[in-house]
Amino acid sequence: MENRKSNRRSFIKASSLGALGLLAVPTIINSCTRSGSKDTTSQQDVKGLVFATPESQGVPSGAIMEMLDFLETKRVCMHSFVLMRHGAVVAEGYWPPFDKDRKQRMYSVSKSFTSVAVGLMITEGKLKLDDKVADFFPEDLPKNPHPFILQATVRDLLMMSTFNPRSAPIQPGKSGVWSFFNLGETLRPSGAIFAYDTQGTNTLAAIIEKQTGMTFLEYMRPKILDPIGISDDIYCIKNMDGRSWSGSGVLCTTRDLARFALLCMNQGAYEGKQLVSKEYMQAATSRQIENAVGSGAPELRHGYGYQFWCMKDGGFAGYGMGGQFMFCMPKHDIILCTTADVQLDNDGLGDIQDALMGLLKRLGNQIPDDAAAQKKLSARLESLAIQIPEGKTNSPAAARYNGKVFKMEANPMGLSTVKMDFKTDEAVFNYVNEAGEFSIRIGLGQYISQKFPEPYSGKVAGVLDTHYETIAAGGWVSDNVFKCTVKAVDTYLGTLRMQFVFRDDMLCVEMAKVAENFFTKYQGFAWGRG
Repeated sequence: MENRKSNRRSFIKASSLGALGLLAVPTIINSCTRSGSKDTTSQQDVKGLVFATPESQGVPSGAIMEMLDFLETKRVCMHSFVLMRHGAVVAEGYWPPFDKDRKQRMYSVSKSFTSVAVGLMITEGKLKLDDKVADFFPEDLPKNPHPFILQATVRDLLMMSTFNPRSAPIQPGKSGVWSFFNLGETLRPSGAIFAYDTQGTNTLAAIIEKQTGMTFLEYMRPKILDPIGISDDIYCIKNMDGRSWSGSGVLCTTRDLARFALLCMNQGAYEGKQLVSKEYMQAATSRQIENAVGSGAPELRHGYGYQFWCMKDGGFAGYGMGGQFMFCMPKHDIILCTTADVQLDNDGLGDIQDALMGLLKRLGNQIPDDAAAQKKLSARLESLAIQIPEGKTNSPAAARYNGKVFKMEANPMGLSTVKMDFKTDEAVFNYVNEAGEFSIRIGLGQYISQKFPEPYSGKVAGVLDTHYETIAAGGWVSDNVFKCTVKAVDTYLGTLRMQFVFRDDMLCVEMAKVAENFFTKYQGFAWGRG
């Protein structure tokens, strides 16, 4: 309890946003729900979602509290979750600055969206699983292409069994598709071995976009996304070749992800209408290839479908870097969608999955309504906050070094001068590098929200036109050591950690980042005197 109090000293309070659906508004649960759904008092939300009390769907409110306790104890950096049972949302929560309307980067859960788009093409007779991928892009093939390249099928790409041993980086001046065909490394027979290949997913979207003349999300919009209530303004980051980064770039709300998950759990059906072939969706969400050797974490070694991961106990999932997850457990008729940033924590993926498995053990069929437990859960959801870094808000060194300018020796970060300003509720890291003079505000006992001073990629990968929204907090871990954490909470997610060690007239600075393709220059060690 002591930790939880301190963690709530955040820069803004969270909101449950009607998460428990406690209003007594009689309605019938959306017919998109599974046959095992129970009659209940529920609150109709916008199209495609229904809210109900946890107990009405066999989920103890206390079990959801335990799930949150577990994640907090493990210090998992959660951003949001939506929990559904029998087709109804029984709880949702948001850790500020995230909320129900905020579009978040789904990273590799985007691959599952791509798979459903391919399924729609197959449903409409515009594509076949056995179509040769090379036939769509003769202009991008190498001279005298290897038979393994020519033999690769749509099915092979869907199940992450391409001819490449790894995902091909986009070559300068070339398209992603060209790079996919021209990796230039030892090839393997397609369809034989699992090897995670994001560029293969991008190539699947490129097929759709070449065949239809629209992005894969535009193609899905009238036939899938609109019917199930997906927000009008979801989008996918583009590669510099203008094609969708469909392997990692979809941004949508967590509720949108829950709608999509419900469609997948219902094997492509919505309100009695089959939007995507049931046969395709059954295959996509079940094991098509073994991956026990080619996958890292134990949680990912239960087989792979068509851009979906298989789970133990008959479930399937979309896994996105950092903790963007879509867990679907048909046996229990339950869905958990999460967004997070666990890139700093190697166990984060397992912790989120363990939290779900713990919840499954508490499910029931006939659970009495528990107004007191629901009230406690609602209060908990309203007070969610990203945990602040450990450390004190003050130190005797703060007054001594406040405003002191340190001239730095040559260093990999390119820092020429550094100055720290220490105030009552924040510290300010002022620095000069080759790009100019910048400042980062660091909250003491709280997070401070701000735009990062240098630009990075936004809606187009590689185009530096966006200043990421970040939150920053820190504290004194000893009398002369100040540490802080800067978290990017924008189109890209990532973390920058910094440590400042003050010794007489010397300042030592250490920086490390865990982020994809940004914060790159903020890595290494520097020292200077003042």
